[in-house]
Amino acid sequence: MANQIDELVRMRDTATLYELMTENEEWLVQLEAAEGLVKLGDRRGYDFLSTAVMSDDEDILEVAREMLDSPDLLRMKNEMEAEREREHRMHIESARKRIQTGGKVFRYKMAYLTASALMGDDPLNNEYFVPSLDDHGLQGWEVVTILPQRRSMMVASVDDHFTGAYFLLKKEILPHESAELDKN
Repeated sequence: MANQIDELVRMRDTATLYELMTENEEWLVQLEAAEGLVKLGDRRGYDFLSTAVMSDDEDILEVAREMLDSPDLLRMKNEMEAEREREHRMHIESARKRIQTGGKVFRYKMAYLTASALMGDDPLNNEYFVPSLDDHGLQGWEVVTILPQRRSMMVASVDDHFTGAYFLLKKEILPHESAELDKN
């Protein structure tokens, strides 16, 4: 199959390579098609190979790692990282200009807190103490939304138990805090 994939690369047939990568049942054909897409400059191939290294199958892992070490893939990885860095710098500069002209700039963060951290759960006490988010290092952040997490348990019947919550937090960056924009 490698000869056929090489022929598709020579013909610059990204549609067929993509189809092989996503629909073929043989994992080796999928990986070779992904590598062919990378040779043609198609980032979908790189993304596919990047996810392949998360496989539990040792054979897939070995081949995917070997492919990711090739010069074509290293070049594409470097190009993608450089582009991502350029876009990040452009966003930072845009935010700085917005702050300088009196506009608002916000930073967002997602945090997960367990139920016991949220409620100060003490089995010997009949009441709950709900600590401030400041106690968790989130001072100055505003809660935009809360997404509770539940786990179903079979006791006598199906019962939902609150296990924690995800918090979407927002913080305004003030003009004197513009250096905070450089933090990731």
